[in-house]
Amino acid sequence: MLVYRKEIDGLRAIAVLPVILYHAGYVNIVPGGYVGVDIFFVISGYLITSLIDMEIRQGTFSLIRFYERRCRRILPALYVISLVTCYFAYQRMSPGQLEDFGYSLISIITFSSNVFFWWKDDRYFSQLNELNPVVHTWSLAVEEQFYLVFPLLCLLFFLAQWGGNIQMISKRTFYMFFQHSWASFYMPIGRIWELLLGSFVAFYSRANDSIVSGKSIGMRAQVASVIGLSLILISIMTLDSRSIPPFPNCYTMVPTFGASLIIIYGKHDTLIGRLLSLEPVRWIGLISYSAYLWHQPLLVCLRLGPISLMTISHMKSVIVIILLLSAITYYSIEQPFRNRTLFSRRVIFGCSAAGAVVLYFVAVFLIHTANYRTAFIEKVTDNRSVIIDSIMRNGSLTLKEVDTYLADIEPMELSNYVTRRFDTHLKAYPTFSKQSANTKRRLLLIGDSFAQDFMNMIAETNSLQKYEIRCYYIRFQCQIYMGDEDRLQWIASFHRSLCINDHKIQSAIPMIREADVIILAGFWLRWSAIRLPRTIELLNLTKSQKLLVLGLKNFGVIDLKKYMNMSYEFRIQQFQQPEENATEVNTIMKQSFSPSVYIDTMGMVCVFKNNTCPIFTPHGKLITYDGWHTMKHGARYVGDIIFSHYPLNQL
Repeated sequence: MLVYRKEIDGLRAIAVLPVILYHAGYVNIVPGGYVGVDIFFVISGYLITSLIDMEIRQGTFSLIRFYERRCRRILPALYVISLVTCYFAYQRMSPGQLEDFGYSLISIITFSSNVFFWWKDDRYFSQLNELNPVVHTWSLAVEEQFYLVFPLLCLLFFLAQWGGNIQMISKRTFYMFFQHSWASFYMPIGRIWELLLGSFVAFYSRANDSIVSGKSIGMRAQVASVIGLSLILISIMTLDSRSIPPFPNCYTMVPTFGASLIIIYGKHDTLIGRLLSLEPVRWIGLISYSAYLWHQPLLVCLRLGPISLMTISHMKSVIVIILLLSAITYYSIEQPFRNRTLFSRRVIFGCSAAGAVVLYFVAVFLIHTANYRTAFIEKVTDNRSVIIDSIMRNGSLTLKEVDTYLADIEPMELSNYVTRRFDTHLKAYPTFSKQSANTKRRLLLIGDSFAQDFMNMIAETNSLQKYEIRCYYIRFQCQIYMGDEDRLQWIASFHRSLCINDHKIQSAIPMIREADVIILAGFWLRWSAIRLPRTIELLNLTKSQKLLVLGLKNFGVIDLKKYMNMSYEFRIQQFQQPEENATEVNTIMKQSFSPSVYIDTMGMVCVFKNNTCPIFTPHGKLITYDGWHTMKHGARYVGDIIFSHYPLNQL
C-alpha cells in the first residue's frame, strides 16, 4: 500500500511559493523561483511511479482507472479557472493578445500548450509572458503527456522483463539531435528526465525499503535531507535566469537532486520531515495545484488593468488573494471531484469531455472576437480619406472610431520591431559590396539595440538614401570600448563570457577601414561614455572619414496600461522628464564631443516645458513602449527631427 507522506505536501509548498513570488515580480528576492516547476516534476514522477508500481505488483493496475485519477486531479480546477480567465481576457486584452489566448485555450484542452508556447516562441522569461494568463500551463501539458505515455511504458517494461532479455543491436551510431533551447524548456524531451528522476527515486525507495517501512537510518537521513533542502533554497536564491543558460541545463540538477534527497531521506522523524509536515506548510502544499493555476491569471489581470497595481504592497495583497482563492477551489472543486461516491467514473469522463467542448467553443468565440476587432481597426485605418471627409462635412467624428492604439501596442510587435530590420540587414549584407566603392558612399552603423533603433529611424524616414549601409552588432552588456584597461572589470560576471572573444569593436576594424561614415549608437554606461574619446582615438580614422556618436534617448517611465483607455486629447498632453542616468551620461558625452560629432537626440526631442519629453506624437501615436526604444510611429517622429537637424542633416 502506498504510504501517505505529509512531508511531500510540505515539499509542494516549497515548490509553489517561489514560483508565485517569481511571477509576482520578486525576482531580486527569489531569482530562481521558477525552479519550483522542476521540483513539481520530480514529485509527480515519484508519486505516479510509486502508485503504478504498487498496483502492478498487487495485480490491480488498470489503465482506465489511472486516467480517471488524472482527470479527477487535473481537469476540474483547470477548466473552471480557465473559464474565469476568459472573462477578464475578453474585457481587457487587445486583439492580438485575445487571439493568442483563444488558441492557447485550444492547446490546453488538447494537452499541447507546451507545444503551442514553444511554437509561438514567447520565451518564458521575457516580460511579454507577464501578459499571458495561461503560459504556466505548459508544465501541466508536459505532465499530461508523461501520464499518457508512462503507464504504457511501465507495462511494456514489465512484459519485457517477464518475457526475457531482448536485445536490439544497431550498427548506426546515435547522436543527440540539436533542438532550440526554448524547445528544451517547453518540450518533454527537455523535461522527461526530471519526471524519470522521480521514478528512479520511487524504485530506489522501494528497493531500500527505507520509506515504506518507516525504518530510521539515523544521521545519514538527517544530513541528506538537510542537504536536499539546502540545494533547493540555494537554487531559488541564486539561479537567476538572466545569468545562466536557458533552463533546463546542468544547473537544473541542483534543485531536482535536492528534491530527490528530501523524498528519499526526509522522513517524518527527521528535522526536515517535521518542518515540512507542519500544518501551515502542509496546508499550502495541499492547495498548491490550485495556487499554481490561479496565480498567473490573477497577475496578468492586474497587468492588463487600466491602472498599474504591480507595486510591492499590492503584490502582498494579491498573494493572499491567490491563497484564499486556491483554498476555495481546493475544497469546493478539487476534493469533491476526487470523491468517487459523488462523481462516478462515467460522470467524471463526461464532465471532462463537456468541459473541453465548452472551452473549445469559448476559444473559437474569443478568436472570432479578436479577428473582428482587428478587422475593424484595419478597416478604419485603411479608410483615412473617408474619415477626413466625414470630419470636414460633420465637423467632428468620435475619436474612439478612429483609434488604432490597440493595434499599435501588440506585444509581439513591441518585441520584434526594434530588432527585426537591423538583424535582417546584418545577415543579408555582412560586408560592403565591391561595387559600392565607386557608386555610393559607405556608412557603418555600430552598436546595440540603440543602433537597431536608429536603423528603424533611417527606414521610416527614408533617410541616407545615397549611402550603402552596413551594420555591426555589439551587445550593450559589453559596450563599445577600446583601451589599455580590461573592460571585463566593469562587466557583470555573468556577461563576461559573452564579451571575452566577441562583441568588441576591435572585430569591426576591417569594416571601419572601408567606411566613409561611422555611427556609434549604444546604451552607453557611465564607464564607457567617459572612455569613449579614447576608444575613438584608437580607431585611427583618416581625415576623410566622418564619425558620429548617437547620444542616449529616454522618455521616462512608460506605463502602457495607463494610456490604453485614454482619449487622444489626453495622450498628446503627456510629457515627462527622462531618467536621471540618461541625462547624466548625455552630459558627459556632450562635454566630450563637438556638435559636429555628437547627435543630441534628447536635446532635439525633449524641448517642451522644463525640457520634458513627449510620450505621444502629435497624432496621438505612442513613441516608445519602454522609455528607451521607439515603436514604428515613434521611429518616424524622432527620425524626422534628428535627420532635419545638425549634424545628421549634413549627410
